[in-house]
Amino acid sequence: MQHHDTLGWISALSRPTVPTFSILFTLEPLSRSVLITVIPLMVFERFGTVQNVSFFYFILGISGVFMSLAIPWLVSRIDRRGVFNVGAVSGVVAMILFMQGEIWSLCAGMILHLFASSCIEVSLNLYMMRHIRRENFSFFEPIRVFFLAFSWSVGPFLGVYLRNTISFEAPFLFGVITTLVLTAYFFYLRLTDNLDTVTTHHLITNPLKYLPRFFCQPRLRLAYFLSFMRSGWWTMYFIYVPIYCVTSGLGETFGGGLVSLVPAFVMTPPLWRRPIHSLGMRTILFIGFFCTGVMTIVISLFMDNPYLAIGIIIVAAFFAVPCDAVGNAPFYRSVHSYERSEMTTVFVSYRSIASLTLPGLYSGVLAIFQLPAVFAVTGMCMIGTSLVTRYIPKSMN
Repeated sequence: MQHHDTLGWISALSRPTVPTFSILFTLEPLSRSVLITVIPLMVFERFGTVQNVSFFYFILGISGVFMSLAIPWLVSRIDRRGVFNVGAVSGVVAMILFMQGEIWSLCAGMILHLFASSCIEVSLNLYMMRHIRRENFSFFEPIRVFFLAFSWSVGPFLGVYLRNTISFEAPFLFGVITTLVLTAYFFYLRLTDNLDTVTTHHLITNPLKYLPRFFCQPRLRLAYFLSFMRSGWWTMYFIYVPIYCVTSGLGETFGGGLVSLVPAFVMTPPLWRRPIHSLGMRTILFIGFFCTGVMTIVISLFMDNPYLAIGIIIVAAFFAVPCDAVGNAPFYRSVHSYERSEMTTVFVSYRSIASLTLPGLYSGVLAIFQLPAVFAVTGMCMIGTSLVTRYIPKSMN
């Protein structure tokens, strides 16, 4: 009996099933998460001020947006598997550039890193929507977020630990290894790109022409905004919390540990499946965005007391969990099957847009105010987003 169970698991992991995509969505963010604390600290060391860090991320965000918009064109030319391969190669080259330790290589590495992440994420999401039934997205999304959060709870501390105890290059070597393992497993699965399984009604040629079609659909527009704001809060968290830990005297290792600890809360989405089902997506998202916003504003009031501020940061992150438990389900539930490729390539740009607009906003804020203002502004944005959740259709609950 045990032998048959083992064979069953091996068989499941060799086909596009929920366990398969769980592994893919664990490996995919691991190479990114190991750098999420290391990169802001490197930039802070090179440029010296928090405002300069914000400006650096703003400029790179512009590059990230243009590269995200180029991915639909790539999908039409070299299919989803080809886009994944381009992303994997770009990710490895980015790690090699990071290891050079120069300002030019840091900038070039970040551009390639953003491009690689977008390529891999788009291709994996397209494969996932092909093989996971639409009505099962609300069930699968908490599972996906759980495994994704596992990587984000391990990577940030691991990156700082490798950097401080082994060598400057160690986090980037780990990123190379992780990317290669992900690529090897992806090839092992042999996911196909048959034309009947891809959108055949609309081949993607010019991604810009799909922007009006995406944003003229109220449900897709709403799903994009909610994911944008959710990503925006985490953008603030991953960039400015490690810097706050360093400037307040807590140190790099403490900052890396904190950045790893808090995403562990996001591993609880499977526990939220019943509340989401009973209360509905709209209520859960309202609670999450509103409470996260309030606590983020409170953080800004107590930043002179580092340990108290850290405690409030942890509470704010706990309230962000419901937002991540819902994840991208509003988009998966709204997009039409015949235009998944086009709409997905537009939708996943929310992360690049968030990484562009918010650091740009913070750069302006920091030109006038101190670091606490970043948390206050982010909190007000989250409270505003909570009011938008009332437009989620009841049919999505």
